Amino acid sequence: MIKPIDFFELEGALLKANAEYSASEAQAIASGMLSVNIASDKIAWVQLVFGEIDADDSAQTNAIKLSGELFEQTKMQLQDSNLGFELLLPDEDEPLQTRIVSLQQWCSGFVLGTALAGVKDKQSLPEDSRELLADFTEIGTSGELDVEDVEASEEALEEISEYVRMGVLLINEELQPIKQSTLIH
Repeated sequence: MIKPIDFFELEGALLKANAEYSASEAQAIASGMLSVNIASDKIAWVQLVFGEIDADDSAQTNAIKLSGELFEQTKMQLQDSNLGFELLLPDEDEPLQTRIVSLQQWCSGFVLGTALAGVKDKQSLPEDSRELLADFTEIGTSGELDVEDVEASEEALEEISEYVRMGVLLINEELQPIKQSTLIH
């Protein structure tokens, strides 16, 4: 089994490499692309995440290596029949506002990833996928959230995160049904 990508290790590597996107956004863009087309181009994704690539930049080389592992892990998780897909977000130990912003970035990144993979007209998608993408867009652009009641906000964040996770799996299934092997009786 592949060692799961550590959010903070990747986030730090991306910051050192001056990447265009955060760890959450990078995974989300990959998830959106792969949900539309499991054969999406990892190289195109890397170029998007990093912008200009400098082979002599060791920080960037390290971040690209980690990001490549993230792409492959995300691809495997989306194909996992046990629904093993997980959003790459900060731990529960992080401040609530940080986790909210990461989830918002994740949702925006996923919508961007689907567009990059060819979803231009959301009306042509199956109804559930269309509604989920609309929800993700709303979550990604909702701005500041009221975090006065920390306990209620924690619960809401957990519920929204799980809704997004399961929504991604549903979109992935609707747009590319898992090919079931035919059983011979």
